[in-house]
Amino acid sequence: MSINGTVVPKEKVIVLLHLGHSNMAGRAIDPAVEMPYFYNTDPHLWKYQLGGIWTPAKEWLCPDGGTPGITPSNQGAGPGMALLRHALALAPDAYIVSIGQGKAVELSGNCFSFSKGGIFYETLMGPARELKGKVTFGGLFVMLGIDARTDPRTQNGGFLTCLSGMADDFRTDLGEPNLPFIMGDYERGATGNLAPTCCGAPQVIEQLSHLEATISNSFLIPTDGIPMQDDHHYNMTGHRLWADRAFAGMAAKGFLPWTTK
Repeated sequence: MSINGTVVPKEKVIVLLHLGHSNMAGRAIDPAVEMPYFYNTDPHLWKYQLGGIWTPAKEWLCPDGGTPGITPSNQGAGPGMALLRHALALAPDAYIVSIGQGKAVELSGNCFSFSKGGIFYETLMGPARELKGKVTFGGLFVMLGIDARTDPRTQNGGFLTCLSGMADDFRTDLGEPNLPFIMGDYERGATGNLAPTCCGAPQVIEQLSHLEATISNSFLIPTDGIPMQDDHHYNMTGHRLWADRAFAGMAAKGFLPWTTK
């Protein structure tokens, strides 16, 4: 694989796919001490886009421009750089690549939109498909749940069915039947009508509790105690903790065969 002119063996190019609603798109703007972690580049961290476009990775990795109606835009950092940096710490001689897509619920960011046939599926799958057979896919990382509180399609197990189908779609199209599916639990620190005890959230949480038993090679990231930016978005410290917990779960389940440390 040639990354911006540097030839790298397939085994040393680790691609992380990541998708989700506004938490994935990024809303985090503090604490300021975390800014270098999210906005500084590293020669081993890259973003890949359709058509062979390589860009040094930094936030914003998959922005959506902020929530409509809010001026100025509330665009901020998401978990992408935290995922890349953690992966690089585990494989310092590798090149870690981001292919991501984030969309707020208000911009149709939901499980069905990210699944095959949905409006955002090819936005993510298109670039990933170009790298098929040339790289090592490390996992699909998903931040969804807020979107499923009131959508009629997610009721009575519909959300979990959608997630299972999403895992199948990505694995089939990439020829990666064992691709780890790493899902964030509902934002347990959310407040107001987005709180985990309110307004449709309990049925989402109940479905997510069955994720690991339903989807093979999956892990549900616990979200209790993750620092928040506002009523449902993580701050930068929160995104680092989310990524840390993701990789801790993957390590415990043996989902990291590409690591060297």
